[in-house]
Amino acid sequence: MNLLADLTLVLAGTLTALVAGLFFSFAFATNRGLARLGDTGYLRAMQSINVAIVNPVFLTAFLGPLVLLPLALILRLQDGWSWVGGLLLAASLLYIVGGFGITVGANIPLNNRLDAVDLVTATDVEATAVRGWFEGPWMRWHTLRTLATTLAVSLVLIAAIIS
Repeated sequence: MNLLADLTLVLAGTLTALVAGLFFSFAFATNRGLARLGDTGYLRAMQSINVAIVNPVFLTAFLGPLVLLPLALILRLQDGWSWVGGLLLAASLLYIVGGFGITVGANIPLNNRLDAVDLVTATDVEATAVRGWFEGPWMRWHTLRTLATTLAVSLVLIAAIIS
């Protein structure tokens, strides 16, 4: 038993699960509520969420797996290659590419573009147009990152069970 490897795996899995859970709840609860709002209300809510989510607690959970999943893999590989190593490699790649990469490469640029819109002066027609280019693409990318992080959690759990 390697206590450091075990603790790293538990912490990596926990933080990954927190992010996957946030993405899941946003997809299946928050966004469904936001979808009921008019265009300007929806856009204001998303702008507010974009500001509120950048906080130390979220950033710790979101950035932690970038380091901890590969570290858990490295610590497990000290005993040689195994199924656990393969699962942790796959979980790391899913999180890094599918969770972090999609967020940084797709969702954040859409958020930044939305944040540049002045909703105080926007007309109803302009708000409808903004929602048109924002909501669909943002949700498609969000769905992919939700699937990727959820699968990463599943792989970490399987690795923990068989290790």
